[in-house]
Amino acid sequence: MTVLFRVADLTAELVADADVECLQPLLEHCEDYHQLVYGRPATEDEARRFPSERPPGLTPEQPHLLALRDAHGRSVGVLEGLRDHPSPGEWYLGLLLLVPEVRGQGRGEAVLRAYADWVRTEGGRLLRLAAVEQNEAGRRFWVRMGFREEKWVGPLEQGLRMNRLVRMTMTLG
Repeated sequence: MTVLFRVADLTAELVADADVECLQPLLEHCEDYHQLVYGRPATEDEARRFPSERPPGLTPEQPHLLALRDAHGRSVGVLEGLRDHPSPGEWYLGLLLLVPEVRGQGRGEAVLRAYADWVRTEGGRLLRLAAVEQNEAGRRFWVRMGFREEKWVGPLEQGLRMNRLVRMTMTLG
């Protein structure tokens, strides 16, 4: 796998669509997140759904899925993004998820900062994301990291839940 960046004790490696199964144990381990957002545990095909849930019309270079591995090579997180979506220079962050035992130690902040630096070097000037209303800790994290609320949307069906989401934006200086 291709390493995009290293930060703290984590390595961010590109995961090809053909290899998404490697993320399934991580997704199942993050049951708290899936219950909060989808109202259910991760499905048996949760990892395989990454490529199929992308917006239509993307070029092969736009989507990227990163496995975040610790110093022992264990998958402890995942980051999903889209380059130049919806417009050139605007990147969309679809997911940043860490396993429960590594949260709250500054790793999420370190990963986001390193990712933002990488996005800048690739010509990105703006990061966008959508946070679910009931994930208050997640929304506080994004605001602390410099994201600003843009617009509330929904409710949208996600798994067994109807969620309202807030679109958020961070300008990359």
